[in-house]
Amino acid sequence: MKTLRIVLFVLVFSFAGGISFAQSFNAGLIAGATFCQVDGDEYAGYHQLGFTAGPYVNLPLGSHFSAQMELKYSLLGAHSSDKEVTEYYRNPYSLRLHYVEIPLMLRYDLGYFRVGATSLDFISLEAGVSLDFRMKATENVNGDYQVTTSRWNFFSATGNVGLHFAFNDHLGMGARFMYSVAPIRFTGNPGWFYNQYYNKVFQITLTYNINSPVR
Repeated sequence: MKTLRIVLFVLVFSFAGGISFAQSFNAGLIAGATFCQVDGDEYAGYHQLGFTAGPYVNLPLGSHFSAQMELKYSLLGAHSSDKEVTEYYRNPYSLRLHYVEIPLMLRYDLGYFRVGATSLDFISLEAGVSLDFRMKATENVNGDYQVTTSRWNFFSATGNVGLHFAFNDHLGMGARFMYSVAPIRFTGNPGWFYNQYYNKVFQITLTYNINSPVR
């Protein structure tokens, strides 16, 4: 836990420095909802609702490209559905995974394209990877609540692809699909794929750009 606090302090200091001193950077805030499941467990469907929030900095790399770094708290996990409990006779289950995430994204706005006289520069495609640090994990199986932090890997990584729509110079909305490229847990079962759990997430966010517009 002490190591995690040091990592967080360094990251927050770096973000604050970038926002305050690097005038070529754009900076803002991002917040929204996560719809989650975990591949590798016995449950299916995006039934775990969580949230994500934090700051970002964005560096333009040319006419249409930019690089974006984010620092977010995210609540992920998994949850059983009513059908799994009533028809498949599985135990009611809830998993909550608390992460500090550092997404590193490459963005491309569609300003090169036009529909009539309208530029599509308000739409951006994005792809990248997130470095994820697990803070806490809890599981509730059939009413038995347990803190199971040690079962889940402290570090994992997630691939991200998505779209961002700029409503105006400051407000926007993003949608991402996220899937683990490094496992969040090893189960001890035989076989490579069946020995691992992976986060699988849809994310919907609102963004507020503090500085000049990011398209």
